[in-house]
Amino acid sequence: MPKRMVRFRGVKATPKTLEKDLLEKSAKLAEKPGLLIPKCEAQCRKCRFGKQLKKMEKVANHRDNAEELQSLATHGDQLVRAYAATISLAASGKVPFLTTKKLPSGDISFAVRGKVDPEKLIGVQYFDDPDLRLLAFWQEARDDDLHIYSSNEGLYCADVPRAPASYIKEMLAEAPYELAQDGGCGHPDAPIALRIQWTSAKQTLSICSDCVADVNLLQHLCSRIAARDHADDFSIDVKYQPKCALDCPQCALKLPFKMSQKLLDSYRTGDIDDATLVERYVLEREESLRASGEEIYIAGQNCYGKNKEKFIENLKGGEAERFALASVIRAKGMAVVSASDQAGKIIIELWPEKKEELMMAVAPPEIVKAVMSLSNLTPPQMIAEAKRQQLAKSVHARLPEYSHLGPVGSVADSMARAYKTEGKGGMVRTLERAKPQDHRAKAVAYGFMQAVGEGEGHNWQYTKEERDFGGYLAQFAKTLLASEENAYDEALRLLLTASGASEEPRRKH
Repeated sequence: MPKRMVRFRGVKATPKTLEKDLLEKSAKLAEKPGLLIPKCEAQCRKCRFGKQLKKMEKVANHRDNAEELQSLATHGDQLVRAYAATISLAASGKVPFLTTKKLPSGDISFAVRGKVDPEKLIGVQYFDDPDLRLLAFWQEARDDDLHIYSSNEGLYCADVPRAPASYIKEMLAEAPYELAQDGGCGHPDAPIALRIQWTSAKQTLSICSDCVADVNLLQHLCSRIAARDHADDFSIDVKYQPKCALDCPQCALKLPFKMSQKLLDSYRTGDIDDATLVERYVLEREESLRASGEEIYIAGQNCYGKNKEKFIENLKGGEAERFALASVIRAKGMAVVSASDQAGKIIIELWPEKKEELMMAVAPPEIVKAVMSLSNLTPPQMIAEAKRQQLAKSVHARLPEYSHLGPVGSVADSMARAYKTEGKGGMVRTLERAKPQDHRAKAVAYGFMQAVGEGEGHNWQYTKEERDFGGYLAQFAKTLLASEENAYDEALRLLLTASGASEEPRRKH
């Protein structure tokens, strides 16, 4: 392992409060060098810290000789050097200058003495800080394959992963989630969850996909462990278990699956957070299910096995989206695996491979080609537009064409055609665009709104007279909405007569 680069922030005079603190800690270490030594959590065959402690005790014999201590800080074991350098501060009675090193937690000021690795000096001079004191022991942990734990109660060492009770208690209490006694987030039945098994703690932590955040729980649990691999006491997995909507004889979800090593390594090294791990794992799992060639339908938190009809029945979204998706699925069995039960979201996921089939399900080739050229539309919007154009074409073929319509006739005809093409919503949007001003045209418009049950919500847009007149015209509007071909022409003329409009529609022949 290459030696860490040291970045100094210059030398500065010692603040009095920090000088006092360093001198007090220096004096404590001079009296009790054992304060630096980790407690044994395992019966190791040989312990390097026993030898280092003996050397420190010999150094402590010179606790009143600052010059000798600074000489001892120039050769030999780095941890012993750091000890000698640190207790020389108390011997001299002052800390004239400090230097600063940049650490992930911020800039740390410390006193430089002898020829000592800066991280060793920081770890020894801050021996009472559970985070910083570990800096003094990283090299020992790597060289001898040790696991050194730092809790508020002190340092602990083992030659195998064996977290002490105090460390376990503190890490769980300070976790970035509010954990229940069982180590979970309080949602044990959630279908998707991050799971971290802490072997020596005999604890499994479980955070569901709704609770995972942009933090790395593993890095928190390992944050005060010095070891070659400080995460080797933990197993990471993601639970992916959508609810079974059916009782399938064979379940594809129970087949073995392992997350990619690349994804696992990214999480273990802290490059990604909990939420990203879960999200990417689900994508890997979904891709694996699709690539299996097995017919399976998963939407949101529910798995429908091979039952495509149940899957289709429970889809949410617009009519055109659901129709297109259902048509493609019914035509050929496939694997549809999505974290969403929204037809539009599933269409977006299938679009790269199935866009032609999805579009052809709602419209003929000429309409599909025209709509596909509209780059400003999303896939669900393309499907809705293609379906609308096809329906409009079909409606147009069944209704008479007019070369001339007056203002009242134009309102009635446009609203009827919009209703036959896009339903009530399309009719309301057509009226909002038209904005009729003529008294009779507004009464006709209100009559159409009443005919489809939308009048009450728009009362404020019309006078009482227009509402009363429109209520009378609603019966004629209903007839027009239900008519086609010649009956449509007759119904339109009857509506115009009832409205009192002196208009004579001219049909194309």
